[in-house]
Amino acid sequence: MSLQTTCYNILASYKDAQSHHKTSKYFDVILVTVIVINIATMMLSTVPGTSSQWGTELHIIEVISVCLFTLEYLLRIWSSGAAPPSALASSKDVQLHTPWQKRWHYLKSPMALIDLLAILPFYLSMFVTLDLRILRVFRVLRILKLGRYSRSMQTLITAIRNESHALIAALSVLMLFTVIAATCIYYIEHTAQPEAFSSIPASLWWAVVTLTTVGYGDIVPITPGGKIFGGLITLLGICFYALPAGILSSSFTAQMQLKRDRFKETVRTVLEDGKFSDHDANHLERMRALLDLDEEEARLIIRLLQHHHKNDNREKDN
Repeated sequence: MSLQTTCYNILASYKDAQSHHKTSKYFDVILVTVIVINIATMMLSTVPGTSSQWGTELHIIEVISVCLFTLEYLLRIWSSGAAPPSALASSKDVQLHTPWQKRWHYLKSPMALIDLLAILPFYLSMFVTLDLRILRVFRVLRILKLGRYSRSMQTLITAIRNESHALIAALSVLMLFTVIAATCIYYIEHTAQPEAFSSIPASLWWAVVTLTTVGYGDIVPITPGGKIFGGLITLLGICFYALPAGILSSSFTAQMQLKRDRFKETVRTVLEDGKFSDHDANHLERMRALLDLDEEEARLIIRLLQHHHKNDNREKDN
């Protein structure tokens, strides 16, 4: 195995690594620890007393962690040239990709962009004289690096991707309804409250907090018509703003059910020969970890399918 392939498997999540699983797991733990320390440092640096007393130490931690993130980013780019077919988007990509094309494929991926944005503000602040304080906001993106090691986060991203068209349609309806609500409340309340409802764009704030049922109370209707309309908008908001949540929860549940079905198929395949060896148990445990299923749930699925398999064999013998 080449150094590039070894590096790729170590940098990959240990659940996805094709070799060097133990080393990959240790690397994951170390990197997650560095990310957590870096995020904690970023948060502490905004505390006036802490930043003045421990400013030097916090800066040292920031420099060290950014250096580690940079090294990780460069190694991921280099080792992505040895990416296996399963790591690419499709079989067509596998046939056409050279090592440099694989690297470009990785550079365009969401996690690679997050890795770049997480370190870019640090280097820009060193070489550019402009006020780049706004770019420090991107430092919080480092917490998204943890998504690489969270199967639940990856499942949520898959759910969002699968339901992107439905989510866009729902959000479009929400935006349209928000504009209609802002327009109506403007004409109802503008005469009574010209400062609060000075324009339709200014009324959008009231429409958003009312439709989401947050109701901060900083802008409220005072006319009878405005109160009636506000109550109606609040009730409709419960229905309309529940649409995206319903779509996401349905898709997330479907993704989890798909994982359970895949695990069940694997268990059925293992039980076909009528034996359940330690090798089979290890294989199923690895599949359970890859699918991010609960251990108790996985054991229950195995026991139920074993029971069904024994009953089927008895019926065949009879």
